[in-house]
Amino acid sequence: MHTILHYVSEYPFLSIALTGFTIWMFVDAYRRGVEQFWYLLIFFIPLVGALAYFFVVFLPQVRFGNFALFEKKSSLDELRYRAEHSPTLTNKVALAERLIERENHLDALPHLEAAHKIEPEHCLILYFLALCYSKLDHLDLALPLLEQIKTRDPRWSDYKAWRLLVEVHGQANNPQAALDHSRALVNLSPTLQHKCVLAEHLIASDQQDEARRLLEKALDDHAYTPGPIRRRNKPWAKKAGALLKQVG
Repeated sequence: MHTILHYVSEYPFLSIALTGFTIWMFVDAYRRGVEQFWYLLIFFIPLVGALAYFFVVFLPQVRFGNFALFEKKSSLDELRYRAEHSPTLTNKVALAERLIERENHLDALPHLEAAHKIEPEHCLILYFLALCYSKLDHLDLALPLLEQIKTRDPRWSDYKAWRLLVEVHGQANNPQAALDHSRALVNLSPTLQHKCVLAEHLIASDQQDEARRLLEKALDDHAYTPGPIRRRNKPWAKKAGALLKQVG
């Protein structure tokens, strides 16, 4: 370890690169909502902690379209066994996430509620719990959890919780709240996806003229964005075009 740190100190550019890599891993850990020990490992054990996180957590999650570097996934039975015989936070959440993937929200709920008692401010648990409640029409239980995420970290997971908050307000027949939150979302993150969300709620609120202006401007901006961003946003450009046809 001493040799590694001495070698790094001899090469400033390498030191900067490794510092950046460590920060990247730390931020990724925060966004994924991993267990607390990973933060301590990355922060207090220079280089080794970040590398351990990279190979154990980050790399297995890397995907290229539908292809993953490590395709093998634990079976549902294996995840159940782990959650029953070693009921750690990670095992409970892993089982709940797989059940959610299979749209079995009712069975996922008790595992998430148990995890929530252990980590009441864990954003990933709050999100999954709110998602299950929303799918089971317990909207009054979903909303405060999403508001908690929004207050704690509005940008969490690229605004995923915020988008669900807009959706749940729509489910709860509260169009004004859905519209207000979608406006706020566009102000914070004016992506094409978020503009489509806002346009949908403008149309639902009979504000077609504003929706038309928003969509036309969004599509004009999209036409001049760099190629990689334009390709990534292609589905949302298609959605924006369909909404524009809808308003006439």
